[in-house]
Amino acid sequence: MTEIDPVVGKNIELKKRNGDESILSLTENSELVEEDLYIDKYEERKLVKKLDIRLLPMLAFMYFLSSLDRSNIGNAYTSGMKEDLRLTSKQYSNCVSVFYSTYLAAELPAVLVLKRTNVKYYMSFLVFSWSIITLCSGFVKSHKSLLALRVLLGTFEGGFFPAMTLIISIVYKPQEQAKRIAFFFGSSALSGAFGGLIATGLASVRDAGGLEGWRWLYIIEGLISIGASVWLFLGLPAKFEYLPFLDERESRLMEIRSKQREQYMGTQEKFDWSFVKDALIDFKTYLSFAIQFCQDTIMYGFSTFLTSILKMGLGYSSMKSQYMSVPVYILAGIVFLISAFLSDRLRMRGPIFFCYNLLGIVGYVLLLSVHDDAVKYFACYLITFSLYTGTGLNISWLTNNMAPHYKRATALGLNQTLGNLSGAIAGQIYTKSPYILGNSFSLGCIVISNILTFLQVIILKRINIKRKKILAGEQPDTSKNRRGDWSLDYEYCL
Repeated sequence: MTEIDPVVGKNIELKKRNGDESILSLTENSELVEEDLYIDKYEERKLVKKLDIRLLPMLAFMYFLSSLDRSNIGNAYTSGMKEDLRLTSKQYSNCVSVFYSTYLAAELPAVLVLKRTNVKYYMSFLVFSWSIITLCSGFVKSHKSLLALRVLLGTFEGGFFPAMTLIISIVYKPQEQAKRIAFFFGSSALSGAFGGLIATGLASVRDAGGLEGWRWLYIIEGLISIGASVWLFLGLPAKFEYLPFLDERESRLMEIRSKQREQYMGTQEKFDWSFVKDALIDFKTYLSFAIQFCQDTIMYGFSTFLTSILKMGLGYSSMKSQYMSVPVYILAGIVFLISAFLSDRLRMRGPIFFCYNLLGIVGYVLLLSVHDDAVKYFACYLITFSLYTGTGLNISWLTNNMAPHYKRATALGLNQTLGNLSGAIAGQIYTKSPYILGNSFSLGCIVISNILTFLQVIILKRINIKRKKILAGEQPDTSKNRRGDWSLDYEYCL
């Protein structure tokens, strides 16, 4: 019988032989090569569960700390840093934005060198470095020293998330990725809640050890991150082609999984500039980073300035704005986890966050148009439906639809570099309470994101239909380049 792999779209024939199944896979040269690629589903579930237990908590916690150390400037600002450093609104916005000058520059190189370096040394070095900078932020004395530390923080945080996402694409199958990435964004949402709780607890601290409460916020978080970098060094493998915590049978299963998705991953091991070119001329690269830019504008603007919106926009006290932000972040994490599980189950990306964005649009409209503070606070909850969902699922959408490895790495690096440019812009549009400009700009971004998402879904669906007609002999094939995801038997995820 003939079966179509729903993710990579590969035509495969299964035939019974002595009660066992073996797979005949179609190669790029259109020759059938027989390989025993059958995996018992129970064995595979056990393997994936073991991978989850060993990798996900560790990587998710690192991203939790990354988000916490990056965004805690908002909690510190409303907890006394503004007064102690005599920061103006413009200076604060500049401190938020300057972080992304180096954050963006670090992203593309990170994904290109990941496969060519010792992963455990590289990733743990990044975490340790930004931990030291976070710790030092607790001792800043002026606006200029805060700016300098934010520049350094971006240098080391920038490469971590795209490299971590690429690791997920190496270890897991495409249909397994969205819910794993969801754990990372769920941890990011928890970092917002955790930062609010710590800031609430430290808001009343005065001169403990001669330091203000907001300084202890940075010191405590920096020390936790230093400890976590040791955990990462001990827990990550040097290379993901060999995982030392797997036994011989599990390692064999990983080899089979790699062969099953060979079209998705690619067989080339050496870097080749032609794959970078493939990414640069692919329309999906540009639609993806345009969507990412819009979604990141919402995420960075809302998450960084939420406590300021609650304090200066809705009139809450410093302490109340901190703890009122906690349930908002918790809902954002829950919403994204649900959307990611739904996305993997349906094997669908774009339509899922398109629908969630509709609720976000309603939230921004309410925030801008009503005057009742209770309704405005309710609007913050509606915005959480698009806060992390579009950002995370769009990344999964891109990695699922780009092949092979170095083309995917290039597209992912560009997606993160250009998409995260919004972080610098968010600091410049949220400058003055009640943040009409920032919320209006974010509303425009979420509308544009939905337009682009709808457009990409239609284009990819038409390409899938066209390829099926070519394979069926119903129309001629005019394309000269059919490698990677441009192959006729590669079915795009919608």
